[in-house]
Amino acid sequence: MFHIRVRALASLALRAHPRPPCRVVGRGLYTSRLAPQSPSIGARRNHDGSANRVKTCPSCSSPLPTALPVCSNCSYIEPIPKSMSYHEMLGASYEPNPFVVDVAKLKNQFRAVQAIVHPDRWVSKPPEQQAIAAAMSSRINEAYSQLSNPLRRAEYILAREGHAGEETDSIDDMELLMDVMGAREDIANASDPAEVAEIRAQNQAKIEETLGEIERAAAEKDWPALRAAAVKLKYLEGINAAADMWPQNPTPNHM
Repeated sequence: MFHIRVRALASLALRAHPRPPCRVVGRGLYTSRLAPQSPSIGARRNHDGSANRVKTCPSCSSPLPTALPVCSNCSYIEPIPKSMSYHEMLGASYEPNPFVVDVAKLKNQFRAVQAIVHPDRWVSKPPEQQAIAAAMSSRINEAYSQLSNPLRRAEYILAREGHAGEETDSIDDMELLMDVMGAREDIANASDPAEVAEIRAQNQAKIEETLGEIERAAAEKDWPALRAAAVKLKYLEGINAAADMWPQNPTPNHM
């Protein structure tokens, strides 16, 4: 009877004061029971691996409005670090998939950054600051141009990962190459806008499929596959370009 009462009291104590959850350490060979850690303790990290905290101005200690080294409060400005990716400049995540970008958010961030660094806002500042602002604005323009377009985004990722394509890159899929050449020829010979629209619709379906290939390759860090898909996308976008030029289309060719 005594042992039963002891077990009952122990059970009540555990219900009143439950033990913290068990945390597995290493490969699970050892476990320890630790109190839940506050989100503010330790480094919280975002998808591109950088600390998820607001940077402060080294001059006036105010929070910096963007990831760039420029302060709208005291006009502190420094050149953009060479190691900073286009994604980081425009508040986009490079990890886990650098190809997945919210273009609408990217555009909003681009406008917000340009509102701070546009050269017109620095005309009354010293020449050195004006020069830095002009260079920063130009680089932000380039970042937005690269990331807002799927093909240029893929090419930028490949270059950053050491797998940059060449102008002479071509598709190895002869069937696809023949389809591309045939589509361009059909556009050149079309006599009705509906014909061109139909070719464009069929081509767009192939583009969407290719974008899916690029997204999967980027997620898997399969850079050779991404490079091949990017070349394919370039050829398919050539069909849309030919459709845009109709009926003033030049003689058809594969690009």
